[in-house]
Amino acid sequence: MNANWLLPIGLGLGMTLTVLAITHGPLDRLDLWLDQQDSPATAQANALSPIINCLNQMDVPLRLAHQAYLAAGSPRATAAGAYDISPHGGQDIDSVYRFACPGSITDKLKILTPDSPLLSATEQYLQVLGRFVTLTKGAYMQRKGYGHPLSDAQLDQFLSQLEPQRRDYLKASTSVRQLLEILDVEPRSEQLMRLEQRLDRNVHWALLDYMIQARSTVELLAEGVRQKTLTPEQLAETTRQLRQAQDTRQQFLHIEQPDKDTQKALYLWQLIAEPSDQYLHALDRLHRDWLDHAAPQRLSDDYHAITQGYDQMLYRYNKLARKQY
Repeated sequence: MNANWLLPIGLGLGMTLTVLAITHGPLDRLDLWLDQQDSPATAQANALSPIINCLNQMDVPLRLAHQAYLAAGSPRATAAGAYDISPHGGQDIDSVYRFACPGSITDKLKILTPDSPLLSATEQYLQVLGRFVTLTKGAYMQRKGYGHPLSDAQLDQFLSQLEPQRRDYLKASTSVRQLLEILDVEPRSEQLMRLEQRLDRNVHWALLDYMIQARSTVELLAEGVRQKTLTPEQLAETTRQLRQAQDTRQQFLHIEQPDKDTQKALYLWQLIAEPSDQYLHALDRLHRDWLDHAAPQRLSDDYHAITQGYDQMLYRYNKLARKQY
């Protein structure tokens, strides 16, 4: 938000805030009004932010757990703990659900765009998520010895419930993801443009540019796979552009006595370096295997490695960016 608005708005509305703090809805309206003083894109980005945060904190670790479980062959013996998200960067699944995905995550969007299809998709996702958390959390706690351990009959019952609920969950989360992809691209692009206008192409601009290109790359692949229009040449070119954006970081590493904001951005970039490299390696591997006419299953595995690498990078980026900015 433009800092020039803060002082006059704060003086003019200081007493009003005390009154409005009694209810949540008016504060949402006030927040949106303040956002719109910066730009409509800022208002939309901030209205989407709680939904994006929910998916980042909950859906990304759950999908990583799901992929790991499938990769292991979906063993019956570990099914009860398969969707414990803590090994994938998440906290306790119930805690993340309660704190990152409350029903209020759609409040700002309801005010800003009350007819948005994302509203019903997100509400459906939250309902399905709640049931999935209850099912998997209960089984995990029993497996850890809280209460009676799962008997064979209870495990069979859990497995019979897991498959349809897992399918419903993935369908609901995919629906929200696809709608967010459409709505979130324009605000991020405008944010990049405004950042350049204010601060030139500094380290913050370069980092945001890289994250936008990383997202555009995975979206290009997803669309190309769905429509069967992706070519090896397109894959090679988008990978080249993404690596070029990543390499931009190097020019900021030699700044003598960087200020604190630059240090924070470089630190964040450093912490996403490992999943970022994995993401690029997976893209290279898919391109190489494609040219070598690898088996369809190998290409499918490569594609899943790409989406997994992107999800891991995005999870780490968003988690750290919220703490630093």
